[in-house]
Amino acid sequence: MKAWKISDFVLIGILAAVYGVLVMGIGALTVLMAPMMHALSPAVIGILLGTIVLFVVKKIPKFGALTLFIGISTALFAGFSGMMYVPFVGTVTATAFVVDLIVRRFGCRMPVLAVGYGLIQSVYVFGGAIPLLFFLEQNMAKWQAAGMDMQFIERMVAHSTGWFLAAGMAIAFAGGFIGIYLGKRVLKKHLKELA
Repeated sequence: MKAWKISDFVLIGILAAVYGVLVMGIGALTVLMAPMMHALSPAVIGILLGTIVLFVVKKIPKFGALTLFIGISTALFAGFSGMMYVPFVGTVTATAFVVDLIVRRFGCRMPVLAVGYGLIQSVYVFGGAIPLLFFLEQNMAKWQAAGMDMQFIERMVAHSTGWFLAAGMAIAFAGGFIGIYLGKRVLKKHLKELA
């Protein structure tokens, strides 16, 4: 494996910023369309942005590139969107690290990358549900104090846990999986190792 270069970090930084901004834009569009559509935004993001993830992994084939890229883009998205929640960013970044370990062990093959990015996208959904799964009482009290109606809070919790959470994670996984293969089609003219 070749040593890291400054240009690797610069490319990851630029692409992570682009990815983070696009995630915010897609999230904003889906929430404007319908709350149910917003629940599907990790899947939509996976499908549309899998190309960027594939480009990063193939252009910078070094251990940790995926972790760094996902960690920076997630922190940027969470910070700029006002949804900074350390367990969310940590869970997604830790999953990217595990995927980096798997890619290191099994190689940078398409099925490995597709499953890995699918896992990362599904953890986006799980990470967003951490406050509801582990700190529900505290958050319900905070939301009530902020003026939210208890019936709305209960509906939100019901639609963010249980089988809704499992379904959301499965759909997000599929979106990430599909996104990598769409990325392969888009990039095969630009990256010789994909042809």
